[in-house]
Amino acid sequence: LDILILEAISNLKEPAGSDRAAIAAYIEDQYWAPPNLKKLLSAKLKHLIANGKLIKVKHRYRIPPNSKYSEGRKGASRPLLEGSKRSSPRAERREVKIFTKSQIDEELSRMRTMTAQEAAAAAAKAVAEAEAAIAEAEEAAREAEAAEAEAEAAQVFAQAAMKSPVQRWHQNDRSSNHGRDSKSRVK
Repeated sequence: LDILILEAISNLKEPAGSDRAAIAAYIEDQYWAPPNLKKLLSAKLKHLIANGKLIKVKHRYRIPPNSKYSEGRKGASRPLLEGSKRSSPRAERREVKIFTKSQIDEELSRMRTMTAQEAAAAAAKAVAEAEAAIAEAEEAAREAEAAEAEAEAAQVFAQAAMKSPVQRWHQNDRSSNHGRDSKSRVK
């Protein structure tokens, strides 16, 4: 859905940006959209803004000028569910040191002989490392939530795309006949 949103904004080429209704209309015109498109679109737009892939100004969405999508959609022939590898801060993570018992004993004896200033500096360093680990865990959780939302959207689009044209025609025909039947009963 991210790619479709970026494609819509890129192809609509509105100088002030595209509003949510225009983006939804573009996707509905170009692709078979699921019934909950508006809800999915709202969530994905927020996600794209949070990741810096879109800019929102006065209820309109634009692609930032420095984005790879600003000159048009890249990889237009990619299938909907085909993913791309993302670089992650987790991939650049430091190696975790595993200490032996003798190394731990040595570190403890060093701590016992520390001055108050050295202990404060060591504590500050430990707090900073813990905060960095917490921030990394929070980022990983955000990435997981975003990936889950993207997977759900992709699944909905895939299911919608798998419906045969005959099923869609029958579904549309039934809903339009249902409307006529209820009107004829009122008379």
